[in-house]
Amino acid sequence: MRSSGDGRGEGGADRATCAGGGSRRSRSGARRPRCRVRAAGRTWTITTSNGYTATGYLPGWAEENPSQTGVRPDTLPVVLADISHRAPFDGQLIRVAPGGYGPGEEKAILAGSIDCNPDTGSAEPPEPVVNVHLIEDYWINGLAPADLARFAAALRAQADRLDHEIRPRLIAYREDWTAHHPT
Repeated sequence: MRSSGDGRGEGGADRATCAGGGSRRSRSGARRPRCRVRAAGRTWTITTSNGYTATGYLPGWAEENPSQTGVRPDTLPVVLADISHRAPFDGQLIRVAPGGYGPGEEKAILAGSIDCNPDTGSAEPPEPVVNVHLIEDYWINGLAPADLARFAAALRAQADRLDHEIRPRLIAYREDWTAHHPT
């Protein structure tokens, strides 16, 4: 496995500094690195053709600036609702075979982004969440920090199971197969 080099994660990767040495414990007791955003926040501005201006916070980690001018006043609510702050991150390149047949091809899995949509359409304040792109059209969306921790724990548990249970079984099964099918 290697990190996908499709540029998906370059947007936010250099905008935060994390140090494991200065880690702190979460409520669950797990150690987590201290991170700080390196790029300063800015302001986005959307101006309508009749001169009305809407502004908002543009996080330093956001990949794109949604600022616009000359927006038709009747489309302003839609333009504001469509604002999404995003910082993508790379996944891993894994060889996959659709339907389980053939040699397959390398696809990026477990890539994703940290997203924050300021206009959530609810009374809840917006917060950045992680959206994980499993593969092609499959995503796990809206992961808050605790959800992301559970997802990471599930991945670690599966990786441990593959390494400590499935791999030894595979070795034993291969030895059994070889013993009963001499070449």
